[in-house]
Amino acid sequence: MLSFIHTSDWHLGQTNRRLGPRAGDFSQWRLDAARRVFELAAEKKVDFIVVAGDVFDSDTPSPATMQAAAQILRDAPVPTYIISGNHDPLIEGSVWFHPTFSDAISGVKNIHLSRASETLQVNNGDAVLYSCPVVAKHSREDSTAWIPDSARSENQARIALAHGGWKGYWQSAEYSDAAALNSIDDKTASRCGLDYLALGDYHSFTPANHPAASERTYYSGTPEVSARDDARAGHVLLVEIEKPGAIPVVTPHAVGRAQSFNWGEIRLQTGDGLSTLQTRLSEIENTETAIVRGKISGVVSQSEWRDLNEWLNDLREKVLGADVDFAKILTEPTVEDFLSLRLEAPEQHLLGVLDAPLELLNLNGIADREIVANWSRDEAARREARTLFYQLLRGE
Repeated sequence: MLSFIHTSDWHLGQTNRRLGPRAGDFSQWRLDAARRVFELAAEKKVDFIVVAGDVFDSDTPSPATMQAAAQILRDAPVPTYIISGNHDPLIEGSVWFHPTFSDAISGVKNIHLSRASETLQVNNGDAVLYSCPVVAKHSREDSTAWIPDSARSENQARIALAHGGWKGYWQSAEYSDAAALNSIDDKTASRCGLDYLALGDYHSFTPANHPAASERTYYSGTPEVSARDDARAGHVLLVEIEKPGAIPVVTPHAVGRAQSFNWGEIRLQTGDGLSTLQTRLSEIENTETAIVRGKISGVVSQSEWRDLNEWLNDLREKVLGADVDFAKILTEPTVEDFLSLRLEAPEQHLLGVLDAPLELLNLNGIADREIVANWSRDEAARREARTLFYQLLRGE
């Protein structure tokens, strides 16, 4: 039985200013998660660990981040094989060659950093590891292309370690451009006779029912919540291969502290904006480990705007992190706001049209009467139109 931990995308040194008061803690959460990876490896008594790129969030992290990473790696409990990713590519002047980091891990017993594509004998020859570091931030080359074609072996497990977009993994159009860079052929595992292809780049682990899993190809995801593609973040994968050629048994294990709650875009309705957000928050069982994300839009009154800001301050006290964007909320102008603009007659007339519900409108002589009639039935639409008109008059 061969067992190992597959992890990636530690993104050490990453910050998140949108978390407000907790932004300063964000980098520490990631360091803590990396340590828990090693704790799990020791607990499960695995044979080795593979780290599939993006150990750092940048190829030029701060000296403090390099020192912290080196300290963690020095404590690796078993042989640990590391490659670079697209965030920390193996290029001249990068962290991998910086004395603060490279000197600190030089000679460390359990750490092997691949500074070139190479074939490694691991676990006393029980397995062969094809290590494929990323050597450019943006490349259309497949880093696994050099691995020789082969049938699966009955004598030695065959594993590859790479970082990039598995072709066809992302079905959404928003990922099409990204998947074309640092891409991995979807037939790599079968072409090379691999028992397991360990990938980094995508921040959620690959579920067992995903097409990639049927190709013995998995993303481990990031060990701590960070980005938009983190629905299954905060895990590492325990991989067990009973014998060479056998289908791997892959089990996700949670190591992250945070849980992501992505509310997406919420459009507030007239008069009930705060209750909508309060309901969303009440659905979170453990707020102390929650990172809440959302983009809030709509039109609110001045008093509602004050209530929303108080709610946001309260939210930041309750949850681990809050990344809630109020930039698209429009604050409804008062009658006094319009009076201060000293409107001309045509502007006053248009304001009257925007203020009036359908039954009070005289649509004679108004172009596109049907369009006006449709939105005038909707009080929320009228409020938004009135607010946008105010901003236009002010030149905002």
